[in-house]
Amino acid sequence: MMARALTRPVPNAVWQRALTPPPRIAPATPPRGDRLFTGLLRWTVPLWMLGMLTVAQFVVLCRLTATRWPRDPLVRIVAHSWFAIAAAQAFAALLVGVREGTPLTGIAALFGFGVTGWIFAGLAIAAGAAHGLSSPRVVRATAWLGLMILLLAGVAVVGRLAGLPELYLSPAPLGMLLPHSTTVRFYTSAAVYIREETLGEVMTRLILFFPWATALGLGGLGIFFISTLERHQLWRLLGLAGGLTGVIFSWSRIAIATALAVGAVHGFLRASGRTRFAVILLAIAILALLPFFGVEPPLDLSAMRHSVDSARAGSSMARDLIYQKSWEGFLASPWIGHGWIGASVHPKEELPIGSHSTIYGLLYTGGLPTFTCFIVAMLATLAALAGRLYTLPSTADRARIHVALALVLCLAAFAPFEELFSLTLPCLFMFTWIGAALGCDPARSMPSAAVTTAATAPGDRALRFRSG
Repeated sequence: MMARALTRPVPNAVWQRALTPPPRIAPATPPRGDRLFTGLLRWTVPLWMLGMLTVAQFVVLCRLTATRWPRDPLVRIVAHSWFAIAAAQAFAALLVGVREGTPLTGIAALFGFGVTGWIFAGLAIAAGAAHGLSSPRVVRATAWLGLMILLLAGVAVVGRLAGLPELYLSPAPLGMLLPHSTTVRFYTSAAVYIREETLGEVMTRLILFFPWATALGLGGLGIFFISTLERHQLWRLLGLAGGLTGVIFSWSRIAIATALAVGAVHGFLRASGRTRFAVILLAIAILALLPFFGVEPPLDLSAMRHSVDSARAGSSMARDLIYQKSWEGFLASPWIGHGWIGASVHPKEELPIGSHSTIYGLLYTGGLPTFTCFIVAMLATLAALAGRLYTLPSTADRARIHVALALVLCLAAFAPFEELFSLTLPCLFMFTWIGAALGCDPARSMPSAAVTTAATAPGDRALRFRSG
């Protein structure tokens, strides 16, 4: 019986199924939102040279959020916490307009970055989560920005050797068509480097495809930390080198200090449990032994800060003057502020009250309620990321969270010294990454989830800026 069973002829259909090769599985097509965003990053330099970069960032952000909105309640809470800053600032501007008898000025303030910048931050976080904008394609496109910084820094070296005090690649067509103003000059010019003078102090600083030098420092930090996740060694090196080049040669003191501090925190978070324990023990031992060697940390830190401030005395003096006037303005109107930034504190220099700081700026323009909304938004973002970090089983998703935490810490470090609401579009990729990290699903966390998820929104096929 067994012999007959073994010698029984196999049906042709069985042979055909056995000999037929398995069907070829086409590689997963990235979501169209992902292609749109990476295309925007890759076309950054041409758009910047045309003066269209900020407009393109705005259009892409609106297109992404109109196409898909995140379903995760946690992401929505974080995004709405950033919207709350805009709402509080808008309410303050309207009230001040009525109080001062200039309601039209209050209405006009609603369209400035002091209000819309926070809306862009919330939209970027929502878009990053909805479209999963932390895929390997996004990482590669961010490393591409690092390569562009390196190439443009080489152009800057040639310009300096040629004796050019400033270098503009071309007059941006859009900037030439719009009325002359400070905002137009910041967001439409194609400056490689400029000669900056503050209270008699002159410096040559890289700007590239950011509105001003300090913004390049913040953007360089974002490029550096995101590029740490690049798998290809050469591209990772280019992204890291380009990011550091932007940080260092923007000559932003806060950017350099933040790179050191947040870099140490990021490395600590990525280390193993044993390494963290060893680092903590070593830090405790060093702090305990410092007094025996005559080192007093509070005094030494104060002396270090004084030396840093002295290195660029003009800039430090200008900021201190602005902060002093901003604080006095806050004390004069603590609940609704003054609606918008004030006049310059210097008769010749352009140093408006309420500028050069998110902290002092919000206190001066929006009062205590607006400032409280900002603190709540920052804490909510950090808490949400920390919660995601300890509920995600995937190592790849945890690495994305570590980078997002580093980016939020960079924003927090810049808040006392820079206007974050003016940088939400220039540093759009930082906010979308934070949103994408928040959008990681703990229930089905996969290393390539951001790449393999198909776009199903009905309007996706209208998306453009596809990258190769």
